[in-house]
Amino acid sequence: MMNKLPVEARLSATVVLLRDTDQGLQTLLLRRNPRLKFAAGSWVFPGGAVDQIELDRSSSQIQAIEAAAIREVYEECGLSVTRESLVHFCRWTTPEGEKKRFATWFFVAPVGEPDAEIIIDNGEIHEYQWVRPVRALALHGQGRLDLMPPAFLTLSLLSHYQTVEAACVDLAQRELYSVTPKLSKASGQMAATYPGDVEYETGQGSSSGPQHRTIFTDNGMKYIHSGADVSEPPMDRP
Repeated sequence: MMNKLPVEARLSATVVLLRDTDQGLQTLLLRRNPRLKFAAGSWVFPGGAVDQIELDRSSSQIQAIEAAAIREVYEECGLSVTRESLVHFCRWTTPEGEKKRFATWFFVAPVGEPDAEIIIDNGEIHEYQWVRPVRALALHGQGRLDLMPPAFLTLSLLSHYQTVEAACVDLAQRELYSVTPKLSKASGQMAATYPGDVEYETGQGSSSGPQHRTIFTDNGMKYIHSGADVSEPPMDRP
């Protein structure tokens, strides 16, 4: 019996909007409708799939992705960003085997007007909040903020920056990373394993070897990068 080929991942864009406040750097999170089939009830950054019209009108793939990023920000929260302000820093692709897959380009971008009104549709998006990354991670650990691994790792990375400028400048220079997680029961726990993890590379569970994974616990997600034995750099710090 032939194995089914994985569903092709659709191009998409996510924009991590940033603003400076007296309390430090904040990012905008949106809560998806709990009734949606994908990422129901999760807190996410603005974003969505690239439309065919954007591919048809663009001279390159990155131009189409940037156009989608700008459009999705406006559609989901009413804010405007420019192409020049977008800083691409990573790409996440949905694991093989999932019925819906996306190859999502992640950007950070400063908000031109930090106090601009946020407008949500109360359909796909039900709530929003500006929040410091450290605070968002704490709420997640308390079970009060449902996140997916890409958002969790992005917030962990952003928690190291104090200002929008520092984050944008550093991430513009940081080596891009691209990851397609593999879901498994690593060491008996549900986990997303990443390149460099012994189980990711071999496809077999092991009690020893490099660990590069996010495990799902009762107290939220926990990211593990075991150090120099992992071939890939950590995703949660500059």
